[in-house]
Amino acid sequence: MAKKSVKYDTANAGGWMNRADDLFLAQFRGRPCAICGATHSTVKGVVTRSMGHHLISKEHCRAHRFNRRNIIVLCPDHHTRFTGSISPHSENSVEVGLFYEWLMFNRPEQWEWVKAHYQDSSDGVLPYRDAYVRLGGELTEEKFKKDMRPKNHAQKVREAEERC
Repeated sequence: MAKKSVKYDTANAGGWMNRADDLFLAQFRGRPCAICGATHSTVKGVVTRSMGHHLISKEHCRAHRFNRRNIIVLCPDHHTRFTGSISPHSENSVEVGLFYEWLMFNRPEQWEWVKAHYQDSSDGVLPYRDAYVRLGGELTEEKFKKDMRPKNHAQKVREAEERC
């Protein structure tokens, strides 16, 4: 697994992206899976909590990266590609198709939202540092913005997990 960036020298640096993602997705960890209701499962011998899945990929459209309507909570069995069950990340295209069919029939309003916004542009999207603050993150107080870093990040993540 590639090491996450810790660069904070610009408002869109990878460190800000990773911290904003972590803070945003914390609110979905350990919540009931939309498909089966499980809050965790064991995958390859490791107990893992459920997590938020981006229906419109973060890489495809940054505009919806931090949009709650773009998230569905899935347990590891339904989120990973190696479990052999309905999953948006499965290596089996039938299982991927089953996931989107499930979404269409069980979450029709979310399905319609995805269809309506799949081609949205990322123009005018907040820089990751600004998104981090909007999500509840704190910044160190520095003379130059390029020197700012996340402040009390672990605490803010715990607070986000407890809020929902």
